[in-house]
Order: sequence, then structure tokens, then C-alpha cells
Amino acid sequence: MGDAAAAQSARLSAALMDRSSEFHLSAAFGALSDASRREIIRLLLQKPRRAGEIAQSIDMSPQALSRHLRVLRKAGLIAEHGIEDDARVRIYSVHAAAFRPVQNWVAQVEDLWRRQLHAFKTFAENPRRAARAK
Repeated sequence: MGDAAAAQSARLSAALMDRSSEFHLSAAFGALSDASRREIIRLLLQKPRRAGEIAQSIDMSPQALSRHLRVLRKAGLIAEHGIEDDARVRIYSVHAAAFRPVQNWVAQVEDLWRRQLHAFKTFAENPRRAARAK
């Protein structure tokens, strides 16, 4: 790997560990590590829903759903809204902006792998290296 590529790789590594987004990234991955919470996100990506609708759709007790919703809210991945006519009813929706740190992190990792594979391909296809191998 050349000096420019090494410097760029170091900058990328530093960006991956940026302390300001590390908390949000860890919270998001922690929340998304559970299959039930991923299913809740999948449902909410279709449309905002009441807790009862979510519980019925994924066959989960209200108590269990409440715990999962709390984790997703604390991670900032979903938002909770009330209805003007009935303070008891809560509507949940995906907070799309909270997924940006995850998207950015995945994009950085993909870029790192793309550059690493390109460098390996360049090395493997180097005609001088092939001539020395014979």
C-alpha cells in the first residue's frame, strides 16, 4: 500500500472511531441486535403504527413490546407521538435521521474494503510481479 493510500486509510479509521457519533452508532447497533426490534422497525418503515397494532402484528405481549419500544426510543431510532383526541394512544414511527450514523459507518467500511480489494487486484495483476514469478 502506498503512502497516500496508507494516509487515507488512517483518516478513514479515525473517522470510523469519531467519538461524537460513537454513542449513537453503538446505541443503534445495540437496539438493532435483537430480531424483534428489527421486526418492529420493518413494520414501522411501512407506516406509523399504534403499539397495539405492532404487538398484534408480531404476536408479542404488550409488556414485552413496551420494553422493545423503550430500547428503540432510547437509541433514537423511533419517535413516539400522541393523538390530540386521546392522550392514551401513542403512535410510533421510524426516526430516519437516527439511521444516518449507521449508514455513514457502513459506507466507510464498504469504501475501505473497496480500496483494499482494488489495491490487491492492482498488485495481483502487476505484469512485473507476474514476470518475476515465472
